[in-house]
Amino acid sequence: MVVNQAMKASFDRGLRSWLMVAISFGLVSAGPALSQTPVAPASAPAKAEAAGSSLVKPSVNAYNGSSESTLNLPNINPASKKPTAPPDPWKIVSVVENNPTYTVDVKYPQFDPIKGSDPSKLNEEIKRYVYAQIDAARAVMPAKMQHIEGPKPLSYIKGICKVSEYTHDLCSLEVDLTNYAFQSAHPVESLSTFNFRLDTNQQFGLKDVFRPEFKYIPVVSKMCITALSKGLDEEGADWVRRGAAPEDKNFIKFQVTREALQIVFDPYSVDNGADGFRTVPIVWDRLRANVSTDTPFKKLVAR
Repeated sequence: MVVNQAMKASFDRGLRSWLMVAISFGLVSAGPALSQTPVAPASAPAKAEAAGSSLVKPSVNAYNGSSESTLNLPNINPASKKPTAPPDPWKIVSVVENNPTYTVDVKYPQFDPIKGSDPSKLNEEIKRYVYAQIDAARAVMPAKMQHIEGPKPLSYIKGICKVSEYTHDLCSLEVDLTNYAFQSAHPVESLSTFNFRLDTNQQFGLKDVFRPEFKYIPVVSKMCITALSKGLDEEGADWVRRGAAPEDKNFIKFQVTREALQIVFDPYSVDNGADGFRTVPIVWDRLRANVSTDTPFKKLVAR
């Protein structure tokens, strides 16, 4: 009886072992079959979900590989606004004329008051000055060109004024005109400068910028010759020495800015004209001790 029970227990253990082996063998054998079962590819969102929440989902406007990106980067400071420069304290007025032989299109500024100033006289003088330049351009056009008729004007006078400085004390600008007469070899450009004091309502010259006792012409001449002669051979340097010689006629055109005194030379005066009008800036630090004590000029070197 005892032997039978022992044999039964041994048989049970063997049967369980056999069953475990059979089950294991069946699962292993089914592996290749399972691997061959077609599985539908996961969609992009499903892949992202499977990969984990650490991945960032692309936004609907993300770059799609085309030649134009639609990626919108967030503004790190959306509340801020880009600084904008204040508008210029002047308006632009145009002189426009159309007739069968030539056209006129010249623009010049009319200034607004700043800091309680009254620019009415300044505006009158600028208008008068610009019209005088236009009349001068008309005068140099060949008379025969005035009588050419055609469906469109064949000659023109164009111009623009560029403001270098405008404060409640002074104004400095240039008038740049170009005129062309039909059948001429090329257009003719002329540049003139206009400098005006608002405290006295008068135009001023270069001598007014300096103290009365200061001999400014030789000093300014030397500075200009030094600047213009850099890198030139002897022939070029000699041309500069003639055009910027210490003579009043060579220093009629100038402008003042907050940074420098700018001397303007006409084409062919200091070189062969290839560079057009030449401007030599002289910073105020080099002239500070000899600048006029009058308020408009003293403020330029007070900084």
